[in-house]
Parts: sequence; C-alpha cells; structure tokens
Amino acid sequence: MSYNTELVSNLNDWNKWIEEAISKKLIKYYEYDQFYNIQEIGSGGFGKVCRANWKNSHKRYAIKSFFNINDATVKALVREIQLQREVDFHDNVIHFYGVTTSFKENQIKEYSLVLEYAENGTLRKYLKENFENLTWDKKYNLAFQLVYAVSCLHDEGIVHRDLHSNNVLVHQNTIKLADFGLSKRIEETSNSHSRTFGLIPYTDPKSFNSSTTELYLLNKKSDVYSIGVLLWEISSGQPPFQGRPHDVGLALGILQGLRETPIPNTSIDYIKIYTDCWNIEPDNRPTINQVVDELKQDF
Repeated sequence: MSYNTELVSNLNDWNKWIEEAISKKLIKYYEYDQFYNIQEIGSGGFGKVCRANWKNSHKRYAIKSFFNINDATVKALVREIQLQREVDFHDNVIHFYGVTTSFKENQIKEYSLVLEYAENGTLRKYLKENFENLTWDKKYNLAFQLVYAVSCLHDEGIVHRDLHSNNVLVHQNTIKLADFGLSKRIEETSNSHSRTFGLIPYTDPKSFNSSTTELYLLNKKSDVYSIGVLLWEISSGQPPFQGRPHDVGLALGILQGLRETPIPNTSIDYIKIYTDCWNIEPDNRPTINQVVDELKQDF
C-alpha cells in the first residue's frame, strides 16, 4: 500500500490513508446501508462486533467497530489491516474483506472493519457448548489447527501478542485466528485494568516485570507460552484458573511457577508439549514450528 504506515499517527492521517486505499481499490468498501439483519454478537472495552447479511445474499459478515479510535490507536489499526492482509491466504486466519462507514450523532464518519463471520463464535464459547461431544481426535485437530495458524504468522514475521480463547474463533469446526493484539492495545490506552487482569493466565509471566514488558510482548516465545495455556484449555474444556480471581496474586503465583493441573486421561505426550510451551524461561520453550512437528509426530 503506497501510503506509508509510519506516516499514520492521528485521526486525520487515518482517514486520509483509508480513503486513499479505497480509491485505489486496495481495500474494498462496503456501503453500510447494504447490510441487513444487523445483530450485535460481542463487545468489550475496544468496541463491538455485529453480525450482518450483505445485500440480497445469505452470506454473513462480521462488522467490527471501535468505541475509542484516537491518535494513540490509529497506527495500531492501520498495522492490523496490513498484517491481516499479509496472512489472509491462510484458512485458519479470519479473512479481512474491507471496510464500511457509519456516522455517530455528531456526524463524524467512522470506519469499521468487515471481516469473515465465524458462526461458532469464540473458542471459549465453542468448548463450553461442545466439549462433552468432542473426541480426542477432534480436540487434537483443534490444537493442531491453532498451532499451525500461529506458525504461519511467525513464518511471516508476525507476532500475535494477544492469544487467548476469546481471540481464537471457530467457524464450522475450523480454527480462525483473530485480532492480532489490536483489541489489547486499544484497551491498554483506555486503562482497562480489568481486561489486563483477565488475560493474566495467557500472558508470558516474564512480561509481568515492567522492565522487560516490551521485550517479551514482541517475542515469538510469548506466543508459544499462550499456546501452551490454550492447548491445556482445549484438553480441559474450561478457561485457565476458572473461579479464581485474576489479580496480582495470581500473577505472582504464575511468576513463581503456578500452572494448571493436567486433566486425567490426557496423553503424556500432549501434556509434555504444553508444559514445555509454558516453561518460565523463554529460551527453554520450543519454537512454534517445533510444536507443530511434535504434534505431527506424536499424534
């Protein structure tokens, strides 16, 4: 895209960048009034996601809008679009289709992302609703798709930074990665402490030390840590440390070695894979491609 991301630092730049991309047909534009059956399906500190049909078709899309797009977040939003386009070819990544616009009460035009719709919702929701009927083969298939998708990101030089079971979606039993850390970065700018603590179980404990936060958020091994937690979650059917306050006490416990307990009747090889991933020392964790190889070999 010709409009350099590095030049996008405020709302005016964002509007100019997106309009230029639309005019050059680098990004497809959808007329908002051509959507119908619009229903909100999720929300958070970042904004909301709606499900909608397009024109006369039965195809559904997801429309992601943001509550607080400001100068601190526009650059992250542009980068999100670019990253999404770089891996759009992968079957396990939510597809980016384009943008649409709507107007607030003050008549300010706001852009929303038009994305692939995942009919089964988040991985967390999917496990809650379907876990009793999941065979081990189906659990393994979910785990493999997840790891393989992250390996694709890493091969493209992309670190997700925000892997957890509400950012991993499922569409017709197929894993779909979403968000690439955008929602996390937006919410951090609005001081959402509850959101930060909610993600503690998936967060590389090395990042709890403020002096190394930036280093580890940018490190692929932090994604591997999150993968370890997600593989446990797939084996258990429940979020990590469910029923326990996600607070400073939990963070300190994890930093000191606290981890979830393996689920009875889980393969020893599978347990080893996810416990290796959540090793406290990043250098002792496997790469994501090594995790792919181990899953292939053992299962």
